Amino acid sequence: MREIQAIMRQIASSITYLPCLEEPCVFDVLAYTDTDVAVPFTWIESDPKLIANPQMVKLHSFDTKIHKVDTLVSYKNDDEWDES
Repeated sequence: MREIQAIMRQIASSITYLPCLEEPCVFDVLAYTDTDVAVPFTWIESDPKLIANPQMVKLHSFDTKIHKVDTLVSYKNDDEWDES
C-alpha cells in the first residue's frame, strides 16, 4: 500500500517537470502481464502504443515478490508533433 501511495505522490508531483497541457488530451495506461494472468473483463488487449522519439520520465518502481510495478511517462514534445 505504501509503495502505491508513493507512486501516486510521484505522479502528482511530476507536474513540475512534465510539459503543461493546454488542450484536452487522451492517454493510455498500459499494463504488461503474463499471458496466463487473469485480467479485469473491462481491459482490452492491444499492441504497444509506441511514440516515435519519445521524451520519458521514469517514476518510482517496486517489487512485492508477487507483483513488479515499473512506471514511466512517455510523451512527445509539442514542437515535434506533425501538423497534418
